[in-house]
Amino acid sequence: MRTDILPLCDKHYRTMEPCIAPFSADYSIEFFRCTDKFCHRCFSERLGYVTPKRGEPPLFSSDQPRCDQHNRPMFISTLDRQRNMIRYACPEPHCPDTGTETIGAGGQTSFQP
Repeated sequence: MRTDILPLCDKHYRTMEPCIAPFSADYSIEFFRCTDKFCHRCFSERLGYVTPKRGEPPLFSSDQPRCDQHNRPMFISTLDRQRNMIRYACPEPHCPDTGTETIGAGGQTSFQP
């Protein structure tokens, strides 16, 4: 997991914070969660953006941008409000793959690697 860039929430574009969820005595899951008080969005390098619900498997969108080299879901690294553009980055350390998405009228996006 990268430590040089914090992901932005895909709903609020707020910086997400790193978290660790204990899974068992020997294993824990690293993820990021939105810093908005009432937002439950998380980013995991295996699942991408999800909203976890207790006792249910995570539901994730299959159309999330993915890194061409590592086939991992990419996270939002920057938001350019003047150009209405989102930049994505791969969660793999030192990976140069990025992508951009233009935010159109009504919040619709179009991904461009």
